[in-house]
This record gives sequence, structure tokens and C-alpha cells, in this order.
Amino acid sequence: MGTATEALAKVYRQKHPSETLEVLPEPMSTTGGIEGTKAGRLTVGIITRSLEENEKKQGLVYRTVTRIPVVVGVHKSLPVANLNDSQVCDIFSGKIKSWKDVAGGEGKITVLGRKKDDNSMETFRELMACFKSLQLSSDAVLLVRGSEVLDSLNNRPGTVGISVAGSVLLERPNIKAVAVGGVAPTLEAVKSGKYRYFNEVGVVTVGEPKGTAKRFVEFVVSSDGEKILEKFGMAAAH
Repeated sequence: MGTATEALAKVYRQKHPSETLEVLPEPMSTTGGIEGTKAGRLTVGIITRSLEENEKKQGLVYRTVTRIPVVVGVHKSLPVANLNDSQVCDIFSGKIKSWKDVAGGEGKITVLGRKKDDNSMETFRELMACFKSLQLSSDAVLLVRGSEVLDSLNNRPGTVGISVAGSVLLERPNIKAVAVGGVAPTLEAVKSGKYRYFNEVGVVTVGEPKGTAKRFVEFVVSSDGEKILEKFGMAAAH
């Protein structure tokens, strides 16, 4: 959410020129966001899950601000536009090995995965029954970073992977997000809950946010903030 945060901060500074608001440029994991907030290095941390009970007991407060669709991505050259649950699971398990079996034209399917499941894969494991205990195809190409999965999808026809959407997908024009069960991963479908696969992104603070931190969080979830988030492929969570 880094680029979107910068855009939000830029507009906020224009509205509140007397206030100081700094956004750290380097990407940070959820663990880093929580630990940085607890240690006082961050006033507001951005994380991709709600707080655990032991974290709440440490005085941390969480608020959801947006949803980022999690999608089954393929190269735009493939004619496939929709996959049902069983097709998704059969593709990623290696049971379906050719795109022709799912109306995707000729060609071998190359499954992309991560060496360690990330939030995107976990979202499908939690919400798609047949994916819960699925073992990825033995032929799957396992990569380290999500950006590697995205770059492979963008550059290699025939690949398939699970990834967050948002700005990282908008930056790679050759990736197509297919509909799942007849529902396309549009922002409206994510907002309404019709498209069930998304990651929540929220902010964490020590205690309830105050001063500039409180006003910035309120701006992020306002209609003005929502419009900015939508430009980066993120849906309002309220």
C-alpha cells in the first residue's frame, strides 16, 4: 500500500499545511508495522491482518481501512475469463495440466507459487473449501517474493498464480484477473461482498490515535480517501 499511502499523505498535507506527516518510503511487513508501532518508531503502522489477543493486551488498537482483491492471475493472451472453484483447485494441484481443459486454448499450465505461503494464498485456503489443504502441483515453480510471481505472470504466457491486485497489478498490464465462480474481482464486487477473496488492510496505533494521526486515519476512511484508494485498485472497507 506504499504508493497509495504517499498519495493519501500528499493530499492530506495540502488540506493541513501546518501539520507534519512523514511516510517511511521502505516497504514493511505486518510484523514490522506492529513492532515499529510498539517501539515508538511509527505513530501509525499499516498491517494486513487484525490484531491477535495478546497484541491487544499490549495496548495496540487496530482499524480496518481498505480491502485489496486477491485474484487468480493469468497472462492476458489467454482466452480464459472465468474459473469455478473445482477448476481453480484442479489447476493449482496439477490435476488439470492444459489450458484447453478450461477453455483457455492450447498450452501447458505453469503453476506459480511461493516457497512459503503468503497472505494471498492463505486467503484462498481460508475461503475456498477445496483449497484448504491443497498441495501445490509437483511441477509448480516456487518463487520467494510476490513481485516475482507478478513479473512471471506479466511476462510468461501460460502461467497462473494467486496475488493481491491493487497498484501492483495495475503496473503490470499483461496480467488478467479471472472471475471466480462467475464473479469478477471488481472493486464494487469486493465492497458488496459478492467477490469473497480479498485482504483487509488496516492501521495500528498504541491506544486510540490522537492529533494528526487521528485526523489522517479519519481522512483515509473518508469519501475523499476512498476515491484515492480506488485509483490504486483498493476498495473501501465500510
